[in-house]
Amino acid sequence: MSGFRSEWVRGAQIALCLRWEGGLVVRIETAWAEDVRETDPLSEAAAGLQAALLRYEARLNPDWPDLPLDFSGMSDFLRNALEELRRIPSGTTRTYGEMAAILGRPGGAQAVGRAMGANPFPVLYPCHRVVGAGGALTGFSASGGIEMKKALLRLEGAEQGLLPGLE
Repeated sequence: MSGFRSEWVRGAQIALCLRWEGGLVVRIETAWAEDVRETDPLSEAAAGLQAALLRYEARLNPDWPDLPLDFSGMSDFLRNALEELRRIPSGTTRTYGEMAAILGRPGGAQAVGRAMGANPFPVLYPCHRVVGAGGALTGFSASGGIEMKKALLRLEGAEQGLLPGLE
């Protein structure tokens, strides 16, 4: 399989787009479900992602499928940051500063922010769980911006009032 192609999968609220190149997923994009049209027919990989997305929206363990994600060209720091994202429990958050310390870069909150902005696989690598100092909901480069970040945190059961800006 070669060339570029895209597949949209829709959940009840969120949609995800797999961007394929040469048989690898090079990017996953987010959107509001009502704003996109689902691809028909879906590949096996996209169908698996859709099933996981529906579980996620139902507040069940999504058990994200093992997609052929392209990690080539990523810095070691970005790869390490992505792996650390998977260790943040659903419905909880870490600050950029906490992530920086865990990644061995105390004082490197801005570097973590850049890494989160470069995350090509949001939701699967949940950069929406990283927040500003004091829990402020800052920055979310995926489509939908801060409102998408809020929606994802709510789907995960983050409690209103515990995070500033999550009303």
